[in-house]
Amino acid sequence: MKKLYAHSIESQDKTEWQLLVNHLNNVAKIASGFADAFGAARWGDCAGRLHDAGKATKRFQQRLEGSSVRVDHSTFGARWVWQHYDQLGIFLAYVIAGHHGGLPDGGEQARQLHFRLKHAKLQPILQEPLEKCMGLTLPFTLIRGQAGFSLSLFVRMIFSCLVDADFIDTENFFTPERSILRSVPPISENIPDLLKIFKEYMQEIIKQARPGQVNSLRREVFEECIAKASQSRQIFSLTVPTGGGKTYSSMAFALHHAVYNGLRRVIYAIPFTSIIEQNAAVFKAIFGREVVLEHHSNFMEHNDSVDDEYTIKNRLATENWDMPIVVTTNVQFFESLFSYKISRCRKLHNIANSVIVLDEAQAIPTGYLQPCMAVLQELVNNYGCSVVLCTATQPALDDTSSLRKQALSEIQEIVSSPDRLFAKLQRINITFIGKKTNDELSELLEHERKALCIVSTKLQARAVFERLSNRRGTYHLSTNMYPLHRQRILQEIRDRLAADRSCRVVSTSLVEAGVDLDFPVVYRAMAGLDSIAQAAGRCNREGRLNDQGMLGQVFVFDTETTPSMPWLKRCITRAREALRSLPDADPLGTVMMRRYFTLLYDIEDLDCKEIMRLLNPTQLDKDMIFPYREAGDKFRFIEEESTGLIIPFENEAALLVKTLKYSEYTRSIMRKLQPYTVQVRKKDIDTLERGGSIEIIYNEIPVLLNNKAYHQDVGLCVERAAMWDVEQLVT
Repeated sequence: MKKLYAHSIESQDKTEWQLLVNHLNNVAKIASGFADAFGAARWGDCAGRLHDAGKATKRFQQRLEGSSVRVDHSTFGARWVWQHYDQLGIFLAYVIAGHHGGLPDGGEQARQLHFRLKHAKLQPILQEPLEKCMGLTLPFTLIRGQAGFSLSLFVRMIFSCLVDADFIDTENFFTPERSILRSVPPISENIPDLLKIFKEYMQEIIKQARPGQVNSLRREVFEECIAKASQSRQIFSLTVPTGGGKTYSSMAFALHHAVYNGLRRVIYAIPFTSIIEQNAAVFKAIFGREVVLEHHSNFMEHNDSVDDEYTIKNRLATENWDMPIVVTTNVQFFESLFSYKISRCRKLHNIANSVIVLDEAQAIPTGYLQPCMAVLQELVNNYGCSVVLCTATQPALDDTSSLRKQALSEIQEIVSSPDRLFAKLQRINITFIGKKTNDELSELLEHERKALCIVSTKLQARAVFERLSNRRGTYHLSTNMYPLHRQRILQEIRDRLAADRSCRVVSTSLVEAGVDLDFPVVYRAMAGLDSIAQAAGRCNREGRLNDQGMLGQVFVFDTETTPSMPWLKRCITRAREALRSLPDADPLGTVMMRRYFTLLYDIEDLDCKEIMRLLNPTQLDKDMIFPYREAGDKFRFIEEESTGLIIPFENEAALLVKTLKYSEYTRSIMRKLQPYTVQVRKKDIDTLERGGSIEIIYNEIPVLLNNKAYHQDVGLCVERAAMWDVEQLVT
C-alpha cells in the first residue's frame, strides 16, 4: 500500500519525510490534551485526526513531489465531517476548513463555509485514513438566549486547540531545535512553586514597609485576599482605593486561588501599557523573567541579541501563552477572543482554567461592554476560569437595569467592607471650584510649590504649561512626547518630589494610571468620576500628610470650553447627574461610583458593532451560520486612525532608522523604535509632509526630519512643520 506523506523536505529520500498517519496521530494527541482542559478531549482528537485528510489525495502527494498545482486539502476533511456526522459535524467543519486561512464565515456565498462544503471539487482519496469519531457531545449545557454565543466560542476554542497542535507538530518536524526551546515543565506544577516564591518575597516586603496608616491598610487588604482565595471558581471584584496595594494583593489572591482550585495560570489584562510595563517589572522581580510573559506592542527585551535563548522562548510563548503568568493588554485579550485569525486564536485554549485579573476593569470600552461581559461569563461557566475585576472605581457590571441580560451574575467582593476601607484610607479632600480659564489655572499653579494639574486634551495641557512664567521645576507631559522622553521626564519629577524640591506638572490623563506620583495638591479638569478618582490617587498617595494630621487637596474645575469628544461629554454629563442625585455621598466613594456607572451604562450603544446580534441571533439557524470574519473585523477596541511617527533625534534612534532603510527585517527594528515613536493623526502627518518635515520610508513609515517640529518641553509641534533651523538647511 502506497505511503502517504504530510510534509516533505528537499531531500529526495522519502524516509526523511513525515508520514501523514504520524502527523494526524501527533496532532490528534496534542489537540486532545489541549481540549481536555475544558472537557472536550474527544473534539480535539477528532479535529486532529481529520484536519489533513485532504492530503491523502493524488494531487497533494504530487505537490509534495514538486507539482505546482495548488490543492485545497482543508475542505476535504471539513466536508467529510459535515457529511458523516449529525448536526455537530458543522462545528468541526468550521475548525478544519479554517486551519490554514482562519475561521471562515458561514454562508452560501463564494468562499464561505457552506458554499465550500457543497461546491468544492474534491479528488478521491488514495487510501481511507478516516475513522468516524463517534460519540461527540457538547461539554456544557446550552442556556436559552445564549446558545449561539456559547457555540461560536466553543468552535473558536476547538480551533485554537487544532491550530496550536498543528503548528507544534509541524515545528517539531521542520525545526526540532526550535521546538526544544518551547518545552517547559507542566504549568500545573509551576503555580505551587510560584506561590512559595511569592510568599517568601512578600515576607521581606512587609518586614521593610514603613509604619503608617496606609501600609497598615495595604496589609489588611493583602491578608483578606489570601483568606478569600479558597472559594470556588467564579467572578470576583477587588475594590481597593488607589494606592491600596492592589498589585501585590491581586497576585496573592490569584496564586492562592489557582493552587486551591488547580488552575493553570494567571492572566493579567490591563488597559494601559504604562501599567503593564510597571506590573510586569514587579512580577519579573518576584518570580524571574522566565515565567512571566509580557505581551503587548511596546514590549522589547533590551540588551538581548535576536538569537538569545530567552528572547526566542519569550517570542514562542507569545504565540500560544504557554507561560504560568501572562501580562497583556485588554486589546490583545478581548480581540483574540472574538478573532478568526490563526495568530490571535492560537492562544485561546490556554485561557481555560486560568485566573483572569482585569486591572482597571472600568476601562473596558463601553461600546463593547455587552460582548465583553458575555465572553467573561462564558469563560467562567464553561472553561473553568475565575475572573477578578480589580479597580478603585468598580463599574456596575452586575446591574441588570442597564446591562440587561449581559450583566455579570453573582459578583463576589473579596474585600469584606470596601466602604470602610475607603473611609479609613481617606487621604484627600475634594473641592469643586467652578470654571477656570487657562490664565486663571496657570496663576493658581504659580502659587503652589508642588502640584499636579491634569486636563483632558493635549492642546490645553500645552496652553496651560506655556502660560507658566516660572519654568524652574515645571514639567509638561502628553502623548505628543515619545515614550522614552516621557519616562525621563517622569524620573526627573520623581527625583524632585523625593528630594522635597518644588515641582509643578501639567499633564493629560496619561498620568492617571500606572504612574506612581505623590503630590500634596492636584487640579483635575471635570471628567467622568472614575477619571477624577484616578487623578485623586496621585494626591497624598502614601498618606504622609495624614501622619501630620492633614489631607491632600484635590480641586476639580470646569474648562472654558466644553470638550468636543462625544464620549468625554457623556462622562461629564453622567458625573454631574450622579453628583446631583447623591449630594451627601462621598464624591469618589463606592455608592457614588456605582450610581455613576449605572447612569453611564444606561445607553443604547453597549454593543456598538452589534457583535451579539452576529454571534447570538434570536433564532439560531439550523445550518449554524456564524459570521466569524465579519464579527472579528468589527470587534476592534482601537480604530486605526493614527500613525506612528518616529522621532530620530537621539543617537540610538538615528542609528536604528539608518539600519531600517537598508534592512530586509524591518519588524524587529520597528519594535526597537517603539520608545521613539509618537502616534499622530493622518491630518497631522499630511501637514508635516507638506512642510517637508518628514520622510516616508518604504511608503509607509514616517520619520521626522525637522528638529524644530519637536520641542524638549512639549514634544511634537505640528504647527512648526514649515519652520527649520538654518543649520539643518545647510548641507
